[in-house]
This record gives sequence, structure tokens and C-alpha cells, in this order.
Amino acid sequence: MRSAKLTTKHVARLLNVSEATVKRWADDGVLASEKTVGGHRRFGIESIAQLRRETNLPVVTASAAKVVKKKAKPLPSPDDFLRLILAGDELEAGAALVDAYLAHHSLDSVFEATVTQAMHQVGDLWLKGSVTVADEHMATRVVLSAIQKLRGVIERHEPNGLTAICCGTEGDLHELPVHLVSLILESKGCQVINLGANTPLFSLQEMVSRQRPQLICISAREIADLDRTAAEFAQLRRVANRLEAKIVLGGEAFRNPNMRVRFPADFFPADFHAVSRLIAKLMKGTEN
Repeated sequence: MRSAKLTTKHVARLLNVSEATVKRWADDGVLASEKTVGGHRRFGIESIAQLRRETNLPVVTASAAKVVKKKAKPLPSPDDFLRLILAGDELEAGAALVDAYLAHHSLDSVFEATVTQAMHQVGDLWLKGSVTVADEHMATRVVLSAIQKLRGVIERHEPNGLTAICCGTEGDLHELPVHLVSLILESKGCQVINLGANTPLFSLQEMVSRQRPQLICISAREIADLDRTAAEFAQLRRVANRLEAKIVLGGEAFRNPNMRVRFPADFFPADFHAVSRLIAKLMKGTEN
């Protein structure tokens, strides 16, 4: 994925300076930038990090920002975000998510109200024949690029002592939920091992045995070979119980009560808000 490119306004927020100061730094060569075809400045995360190191500029944290917080801008609407991702506009899609985060919206709110709803609309349009598989694939890649931009600016909590392994089930190529959950966990101070989509559970079991995580997060939209996957999950669960690791199952596949019987887990979060609350609960447990 390309390096995250931020607007002058975003950089000003991150560095707690005026937009005029950012433009002056860019003109003077203090802060590296590029220009779009339209002549607008764009800044990479790396150049901002370098400036902070060289000048000891403080990071603007969410807690500090609340002191001067104005009424938050509304979240990007799913319809607006949908237009950006179907147009393949990585830059503006990333800017929309970064802007929402810098306007003090939580990651789970951004993911739930904007990203997930827009991607559901993509799925609905595909079922109607209004978009192609290629359109859906492009939209997914644009969202992943936007998430990467967002990842570069999020404020991370101090390490909380929790290690999590995240993945999708074998045969399920829907990788976006895995990345979104991983980013929420990272922001909360977890050490995250992201195995991505299409991960066989027997391979996950081997990783769990080696890494000994406290949390195992598995996403599935659909499960092709149900009997084999259930058998492998039972083996994984025995390993998790021995290590006292918690298993979290999410996605459309696990909304069915019958599936939850076949795949017993410690938590079945309904959405990203529930994931965020779960991590907060587990963090309190590590403090006791």
C-alpha cells in the first residue's frame, strides 16, 4: 500500500499548529511534502514523524484534544464514503477516515457507522447486479488503503499486557473485518499478530501454541467445510483452554445460534462497539 498522505489541515491538527505554519514549513523544506495534480500539498506520516523527532514536537493526544474540543463534526456518511471507494479514490477515502478520527470520533464508531455500512451497500449493489466483482474488489482495496492511512495517525494506549492473534477462517477471503479488529486492539495497547484472511485453524493452533496469546480473534462470513472446521476448532479450543486464552468469534457466520453451539467461544461481539468494550473489560482484568 502507498504511504499515507495527509492534507495540510490534518497535519496542522496532528502537530497542534496553524495551517499557515505547516505551509511555511513545507515551503522552507522543513516538512517534506508532495503536490497533487491540482496543486494541493500532501504529507507522509514518515515526514511528520521525522519532524517530531528533530524538533521534539509533542504528539496531540485524544485526552489533550478534549480540553479544546469543539462540537465534533459528524461521521462521514456511508453514502459519501461509498462514492469514494467505488470511484477508487484512495486519497479522499483515507482523508475522510483520518478527519473523522481527528474530530474525536472513536475507531469503533468510524468502522461501524461509516466503513461497515458502506461495504454492506457494496454487497447489496453486487447482489442487484449494479456493480461487478471487480468493483467490489477495488472498493475493498481502497478501504484497506484508507485504513492504513488511519493506522499511521491513531493514538495508541500504553501496552496493556495482552497479546492477540487475529485471522479469518480458511476459505473466507473477506479480510477487512480482521484488519479493523486488529486496529482497534492495537489502539487499546494490545500486541497484535494479524494472520489475515483464509487461515486454516490447524495452522492457527500451531501459532497459538508458539505465541501463547491471551486473546484469539476469528472472523468468518461463511464456512465452507463446516464439519472439518468444527473439528479443527475443537482442537484449537482445547489448546486455548490449556493456555487460558479467550476465544472471540465474530462475523455473519457466528450470528446463527446453531453455529454458536458448534463453535463455543468466550465472546461473540455483535459489532465493533462490542469489541471495544470487550477489550476495555479485559484490560481492567489485567490491572487487578
